[in-house]
Amino acid sequence: SPSRIARTAASKRRCPASQAAMRACFAAAAAAAGIRLAQSAKTAQDVPYIADGVDSMGYMTYDDSQCTAASKCPAVVIIQDWNGMNDYEKQRAYMLAQQGYVAFAADIYGVDTPTETMADWIAASGAHRNNATKFMGKIHGAISKVMEYDFVDTTKIAAIGYCFGGTGLINVAMAGHTGFDGFDFPTGLLGMASFHGGLSSGYVAPQSGTTRPKLLVHSGGQDDSNEDISKLTDDLESVSATYEIVRYGPGVVHSFTEWDANSPGQSMYDAMADSRSWDATVHFFEELFTTGVSPPGKPDLATVPSDYTHEVVPYVADGVDCEGFVIYDHTKCSNETQCPAVVIIQDWNGMNDY
Repeated sequence: SPSRIARTAASKRRCPASQAAMRACFAAAAAAAGIRLAQSAKTAQDVPYIADGVDSMGYMTYDDSQCTAASKCPAVVIIQDWNGMNDYEKQRAYMLAQQGYVAFAADIYGVDTPTETMADWIAASGAHRNNATKFMGKIHGAISKVMEYDFVDTTKIAAIGYCFGGTGLINVAMAGHTGFDGFDFPTGLLGMASFHGGLSSGYVAPQSGTTRPKLLVHSGGQDDSNEDISKLTDDLESVSATYEIVRYGPGVVHSFTEWDANSPGQSMYDAMADSRSWDATVHFFEELFTTGVSPPGKPDLATVPSDYTHEVVPYVADGVDCEGFVIYDHTKCSNETQCPAVVIIQDWNGMNDY
């Protein structure tokens, strides 16, 4: 399956359980996936463009046998982390192209901004964090550029952002499509995913009276403070945003998706958080672009197929007589072919049809 490619590749490699070994294994699997992606995504090119008056150099990749003027594809824009648009964003772009999307890695800083040292990263990211108009203008410019292509479905646009870029997308969520003075974001921007986007530096105030993209936030349990998450929740609720916040633990800190991050307690790759956050984002985009939200239907116990065994099961727990309910597919689960089991703990009104 094209989805979950890095996790699947890692699984096939039988990754060890230890954190260090799992990190190395998942990184190797992602690198191997990148090779396959490069072969699958037939077009990969640098893209010069201008954003907020600044010369920029983005990177675009897609399967040109699938994405054409006659068969347009959704597009996903990648907003870089604080050290500039580099191989990391390009690798993530390949992974998105494998999903069937046009992937465009944005150059937020511009070609003339130095990004060689940490001092450069601090200066460049600070210049944008402290100037919301500049930051939003750069994101807007990248989205506008990808929408120029005739093989892009301009009604189906999304964005992902890492670290600095994740914070930028939270700003967009707060401003909404038309809530930022100077320019409007297209209504075709349907959703955004923020990966370890720092919250402590703040973001623009939430604006009411506008539509806005859906927001998926991936947060390390030891990265964003509980107070910052609570404030983000309150701000999103205040404008009736559609959002989801997922937190990962234990001990998941900043940069948990970045394969080379290796500063314990500060900035550290985490294979589980990377895998789960990527899978959730792939599913998020499937909902945005194709399926919509499909909640599970309410099953009718009176029409359970004959392949399923279902019965009330008496048992004793803590000295108390109880009645449980078991159901399983007896064509698959038997003494010879044992199945995993899931126990459902009732809500407060007792164990019933629900």
